[in-house]
Amino acid sequence: MIVVSDTTPISELAKVDHLDLLPKLFEKIVIPYGVFNELQVGQHPATKLVHNLSWLEVVTVNNRQVVQELQELYNLDLGESEAIALAEGIEVVQLLIDEKRGRRVALARKTPIIGTVGILLLAKRRGLLDSIKDILDEMQVQGTRISAQLYVQVLTLAEEMGD
Repeated sequence: MIVVSDTTPISELAKVDHLDLLPKLFEKIVIPYGVFNELQVGQHPATKLVHNLSWLEVVTVNNRQVVQELQELYNLDLGESEAIALAEGIEVVQLLIDEKRGRRVALARKTPIIGTVGILLLAKRRGLLDSIKDILDEMQVQGTRISAQLYVQVLTLAEEMGD
């Protein structure tokens, strides 16, 4: 199962020390150079990690026209635009993306998506995590915005509401 990732999910999973879930859930994880470059700047905890991840493949997006259209028409950043264009170009199983605008554009273009919280739910369902409540709480401490509605919804789906 191939997944293309945008910047934020990799960064968010790295912040809570669960980046290792990606290769356990997917056979191949691909990022475009735009995402790789975004992970090299700022306070991304994955900055040092991405150079040493044998399971992460960094590729060039060949269809620059689609990237440019996504940036101009939808005001997406380079990483999001390249991730969507790459996902369309290689017919991935899922695009890992968290930003609302990027998710809406990907869905409108018929690209299947999953977010960081969805990765946590999938990992729990596959027995890779015992609980996701503590991880969600740590993500919020680290500055991740998770609405109260999503928080309750996820814990309900994970069957952890009474915990």
